[in-house]
Amino acid sequence: MKIIKFFLLAIGFYILYVTVKTVGLENILSKIGELRWRLLPLLVIYPFIFLFDTIGWSFAFPKSLPRHVPFWDLYRIRIIGETMNAVIPWAASLGGEPVKAELLKTRYGIPLSEGYASILIVHTTFWISLNIFVIGALTVTLKTIPLSPILWQSVLIFLFVLGIIAILLVIGLHFGIFKKVHSFGEPLKWWGEQSLEKKNQFLKLDDEIKKFYTSDPRRFFASIFFNFLGWFTGTLEVYWIAVILNIPIGFTGAWLIEALIQVLRIVTFIIPSSIGAQEGGIVLIFLEFGFEKSVGLTFAIIRRMREIVWIGLGLVIWFLIEDRPKFGKS
Repeated sequence: MKIIKFFLLAIGFYILYVTVKTVGLENILSKIGELRWRLLPLLVIYPFIFLFDTIGWSFAFPKSLPRHVPFWDLYRIRIIGETMNAVIPWAASLGGEPVKAELLKTRYGIPLSEGYASILIVHTTFWISLNIFVIGALTVTLKTIPLSPILWQSVLIFLFVLGIIAILLVIGLHFGIFKKVHSFGEPLKWWGEQSLEKKNQFLKLDDEIKKFYTSDPRRFFASIFFNFLGWFTGTLEVYWIAVILNIPIGFTGAWLIEALIQVLRIVTFIIPSSIGAQEGGIVLIFLEFGFEKSVGLTFAIIRRMREIVWIGLGLVIWFLIEDRPKFGKS
């Protein structure tokens, strides 16, 4: 695990270097010099995005979050996982999910199957809440900020595809996705000599996930609600950047811009940190709003500066976190 950890850390720091180089160190230093203290709220807002997303994740565990797992450790694990999602180049923005499950196992004895189950469940609530967030943005700006037909069609297709994925994942979890995984793995001898024991564990976990969706829907909707708050908090970040750059978009305009940026990030998920694609996409979004390219590029640079800070922080937290169990083995 340590070899893999240092290998991934090296990749992470390299992607961080490439990101800084892409944005341009001179551009970053110039913006810091121009805006100074006005950039600080960006570092205050973003922790709340992680906070709401972590609360949403805490509601997604099949048996509920074990009491011996401190919430702030779950918060740190999420930061580490999302950092790895951003920097691992071959994993399509999902490379940090195994890291989350592995940290839960090594530090708190939570079985990998249960950790992965929580991750799969929270992805369904994450995508459902994103759909609600984007639909809300389109609704509140429908009459005030008309979008081009091409952009409208693209966003609608995105909402349709994302909704279908979320529904299929919910159905798969409801009807026993882990049983299916085991049945595929058993002929290939994935499970070794303890196949029967592991099969029983997987069947039990399938039952627990089914109960999650049927007997306790409150946790499912609570996860959706807090994930939605995470998306919505991103609107505050966009609004503040607009304020310090004197961009007249208003709060509803900021909501729509944040929704379009998140659509852009999902579409370009295959690119680590969406390097280049995010900057180009943000410029196009601002052109759609009637602003010049320089406005969109300046916004993109400031947004990327915040991401650089948090990617660096996530890598440092993972470097410092202990690999040995904190609670003993299960």
